[in-house]
Amino acid sequence: MEVKINNYPVEILLENEKTAKDVVSAIGEWINQKNLIFVGIDIDGEHYSVDDAPDTAVESIGEINCLVQSRADVVYDTVNEAIVYCDRVLDFLHHLEDEPMDSDELEDMISGMEWLQEVFVTVSALLRMDMKEMKFRDSTASDYYDRLEKMKHGVVKFLSEMKEDGEVDIDDSLFISLREILGMFLVSEEMKRLVIESIDSPDVLISSLKEIQKNLPGQKAVLENAAVSYQTGNDTKGMDQLFQFIDFMFGYTRTCYQIAPVFDVKLADIVIDGLSLEEKNRELQTMLNETLDIMESNDMISLADILEYEIVRNSQ
Repeated sequence: MEVKINNYPVEILLENEKTAKDVVSAIGEWINQKNLIFVGIDIDGEHYSVDDAPDTAVESIGEINCLVQSRADVVYDTVNEAIVYCDRVLDFLHHLEDEPMDSDELEDMISGMEWLQEVFVTVSALLRMDMKEMKFRDSTASDYYDRLEKMKHGVVKFLSEMKEDGEVDIDDSLFISLREILGMFLVSEEMKRLVIESIDSPDVLISSLKEIQKNLPGQKAVLENAAVSYQTGNDTKGMDQLFQFIDFMFGYTRTCYQIAPVFDVKLADIVIDGLSLEEKNRELQTMLNETLDIMESNDMISLADILEYEIVRNSQ
C-alpha cells in the first residue's frame, strides 16, 4: 500500500494499523501536530471524509491519498468563498428591483446567512480573534454579526407567518459591511501569524515564487486603479481591486516567510537599493496595518491616499 499526502508519496512506518481507518487515525495525529487540517482521503480513487474512513484491510488497498490543508489556506479559502457569497447576494438583491422574493428564495437566504455566521465564528476562532474586540467603523464585528442574526430571525418569522401583505427587510448594506469585515480578516496581524506557521513543501514554494514573479509587475496598476476608484466614489470597485492586491500579498507574504526555513535563505541578506527584503516587507506590513485601521474608520479619502502615495511606492 502506498501512502500519499496531497498526491506526494510519503514514508509511513505502519505498526499495528490493520485497516484504512487505523491508518487515517495514525496520520491524523501527525497532521494535528503540524498545525494542519485533515480535509479528506482518497482510497484507490474513491473519496471519503475523514470521519467516514472505511474498515478496509490494508492488504487490499493500493493507495491512500490524504488531503491536507494548512490552517492559513482554510481561512483564506473560506473567507474568499464568503466574500463571493456576499457579492452574489448583493447582485441578486439589486436585480430583484421591486419584485418580492418567493418562499424558496427566502429559505435559501436563511441557509446562506446561517452559513455566513458559521464562517465568521470559524474564521475568528482559527485566527484567535475576538469579534467583540475587532473594530469596524463606529462599532465592532460582533455587532454586525448580531445584525445578521437579527435579519435572519426576521426572515424566519416572516416565513412562519406568511402574511399576504407582509414585507421582509433585507438590508443590502449589511452584506457590503460584512464583505469589508471579511477583507479585514485577510490583512490582520493574526492572519500573518497563521501564514508564517503554515509551511509548504519545496516544490510548492518554487511554484509560488514563479507565480509571484509573473504577477508582481501588474500590482502597481492594481493599487493605482483602486486609489482612483476610491477617489471617484466607486467604493465597491475599489474594494474589489484592493482585495485583488490582498490576494497577491497573501501569497507573497506566505512565500517570503517560508523561504528562510525551507531554503535556508535570510531575507535580511537580500538587499535592494540599500534596503533589505526583510525591512521592505516590514514596511509593507505596517502600511497594510494602517490600511486596516483606515478601513475600520471608513475613511475612504485616506484609504485612497495610502494606496496611491505609500503602498504603491513601497511595493516597487
